[in-house]
Amino acid sequence: MTPEHIAPTRFSDRTAAGEFLAVDLQRYAKDPNALVLGLLRGGVPVAAEVAARLELELDVLAVRRLVMPERTDIAFAALAAHGEHTSLKYIEGVWDSAQLRFEKEILDGVEKAARLELEELRARLVSPVVLPVSGRTVILVDEGMASGATMLAAVELMREAGAGRIVVAVPVAPAVARKEVEPLVDEFICAITPRVFHSVSAFYSRFDSIADYEITALVPRR
Repeated sequence: MTPEHIAPTRFSDRTAAGEFLAVDLQRYAKDPNALVLGLLRGGVPVAAEVAARLELELDVLAVRRLVMPERTDIAFAALAAHGEHTSLKYIEGVWDSAQLRFEKEILDGVEKAARLELEELRARLVSPVVLPVSGRTVILVDEGMASGATMLAAVELMREAGAGRIVVAVPVAPAVARKEVEPLVDEFICAITPRVFHSVSAFYSRFDSIADYEITALVPRR
């Protein structure tokens, strides 16, 4: 790593994070077999910058967390969908706790609501014609990982869809999330793995919410 490519303590915004990750992903530049997938929502601006700098195809991946009733900061599972494939990934330990604390009907209701939200998200922001992933190098990009729940679902989905090689690239992730995801992929790139982690947003100077029109401007529907 050159001195010029030392990760900052925080990124100015998601575009700057994508610019930084693109340097570590340079070997995939102009590779017709490589595809960048940005996780909705926050991962899309990061992924768009990666794809632009490497001159790669770009698409979006719909994901949704299933959170504990009355504790929206804790996910017990996550959904990911791309084309005809959908993956539901339970988080070990948290899922066991959820089953002990809540009735099956309540957890089933959380899953049903999450699936509806996922389909609504896909209808608004995902093109009916998705780019193929089978046999390709798929670079999964997000704005960061907290628990790693949605990225775990995304990785499992790409395996099921037949991706030839899976690369995960994120600007920031705590060690515990990295430990969960890294062994499952062919390559894992993370700019910042902090000793103390409270939220992904803490590692950005600007972390605005992203509107639908901003997503479609970056990745037009086909």
